[in-house]
Amino acid sequence: IARNKPLLLIISLYFLHIVGLLYTSDFNYAIHDLKIKLPILVLPLVFSTSKPVEKKLIKYILIVFSLSVIASSLISAAIFFGLINYEYYDYRDISIFISHIRLSLMVNLAIFILAWFSLDSPKSLRFNKRRAIFAGVAVMWLIFFLVILKAITGIVIFIILSLVITWVLAGRINDVAPRFIVRVFLITVPLIIVSFLASSVEKFYTFDDVDFSKLDKYTAQGNAYRHDTLSRSVENGHYVWIYLSEKELEEQWNKRSEIKYSEKDYKGQYIKYTLIRYLTSLGLRKDSTGVSNLTEKDIYAIENGTANHIFTERYSLYLRIYEIIWEVYAYRRGGDPSGHSVTQRIAYLKGAKKIISENLLIGVGTGDIQQDFNKYYNEVNSPLDKDSRRRAHNQFVTFLLTFGIIGFIISMLAFILPVILSGAYKHNIFVVFLIIAFFSMLNEDTLETQTGVSFIMFFYALFIFTNKNGNREA
Repeated sequence: IARNKPLLLIISLYFLHIVGLLYTSDFNYAIHDLKIKLPILVLPLVFSTSKPVEKKLIKYILIVFSLSVIASSLISAAIFFGLINYEYYDYRDISIFISHIRLSLMVNLAIFILAWFSLDSPKSLRFNKRRAIFAGVAVMWLIFFLVILKAITGIVIFIILSLVITWVLAGRINDVAPRFIVRVFLITVPLIIVSFLASSVEKFYTFDDVDFSKLDKYTAQGNAYRHDTLSRSVENGHYVWIYLSEKELEEQWNKRSEIKYSEKDYKGQYIKYTLIRYLTSLGLRKDSTGVSNLTEKDIYAIENGTANHIFTERYSLYLRIYEIIWEVYAYRRGGDPSGHSVTQRIAYLKGAKKIISENLLIGVGTGDIQQDFNKYYNEVNSPLDKDSRRRAHNQFVTFLLTFGIIGFIISMLAFILPVILSGAYKHNIFVVFLIIAFFSMLNEDTLETQTGVSFIMFFYALFIFTNKNGNREA
C-alpha cells in the first residue's frame, strides 16, 4: 500500500473528509457523509490489494453490468407503458430502483460498452453474428429509453460522447472523401441542435397579440371575467391570467372530477392552478365553456398534475425543453423555483457562490454544507420550500464548498493523477466512463449519494488497478 501511489492518491480524498471534521459543527451529518463515501476508501483498497482482475473477466463484468441496465430499463418501460401496475405521476418516477439521472448515466455506459464490443473489437470477444445483432438491438433500445426517461443530463452526455467517439473513429478512415463527409456531418449536428433550441425559445416567446383594452368583460353565461393585465405568465404563448371566471371553473370542474377544485392534484399541487394553466395551454378561456371542451384524457392529465397539454405527448423531447424554458421564464419574473430542476440549480449556485466567498481557503468542513445553505436561504428569504432547500447539485462546487480552494486542488489531483500514473487513460471504455463521470459531476452531487459514489468508484477502481499495461482493448 505504501508504494502504491494511485491508491494513496485516491484514498487521500476520503481522508480529506476526515480532516474536514476538525472544523465542522454538524457531526451527525458529517458521520452520515463519511458512511456514504466509504466506497472511496473500500473499493480502491479491495481492488489494489487483490489479485488483478483478468481482461476476460473485466469483459464479462462489463457485459453483465450492461445486461443489468437493460433489465432495469425494461422494468421502467413496462411501468411507463402500463404493463406493470405501478402508480407514478412523473416520468422521473418510472426509475423505481435509483434516481433517473443515475440510471441515465448507467444507460450511457452500457450503450458504449455494447457498441464497442459489437462494432470495434468483435474478434476479441469472438462475437458471432447473432450476438452482434443482439448488441445492436440493445443499443437502439437503450437510446430510445433515454428519450422515454427524459433525463437531460443523460441525453446531453450521450450526444457529446457520440460526437467525440465518431470524430475519433472517423480519423481511422483512410479515404479522404468519406472522412471529410463524416466530420462535416459531425460539425453539422451541433448546429442543428442549436438551431432547434433557438427555434424552441422563439416559439415559446411568441405570444398572442392581445389588445388588453378590448377584452370581453363577461362569459357566455353572463358572469364577469377577471383579467390580470399586468401578469405576463404564459402557456404556449397564451396569457394565463386573462379570461378567468373562477365561479364557473369551480362549478364545471366539480361536475367532471372527483378531485374538487379547492383540493390538490396527485402531484400535491392545487388543482385549480393546474387546471387554469392547462386550459390556457389549449388556448381556451378559463370558464365553463373551456372546461366542457376538455376530453377525458385532459381531465386525467390535470388530475395527475399535468399543467400543459404538450406534456401528454409522451415521446417528445420538446416538452422537456419547453419545461426548462418555462422554468427560466417564470423564475426571471420572480416565480418560485421549488420543484423545478433547472431554476433550483440556479438558486443553489447563487447560494454556493456566497458561501464560498466567505470560506474560500478551507471551506465549511465535512458536515456543515447543508447547515450553511439553510442559513443562506433564511438570510435572503428564499422562496424555495423546505424540501427544495438543498445543496449545490454540482460535485466540483461541493468540493470547493466543503474544503475550500486547498482541498479542491487536492481532490482534483486525487482523481486525475491515478489515471495518468496507471495508464488507464489508454483504455477506451474507461475514457468513456470518465467523460460520463465528469459531465455528471457538473450537473449533480454525484458522490454525495450511495448509488452515485458506488457507481463511480467501482468502475474507477476496476480500471485503475486492473489495467496497468494500458491495453486499448476492452
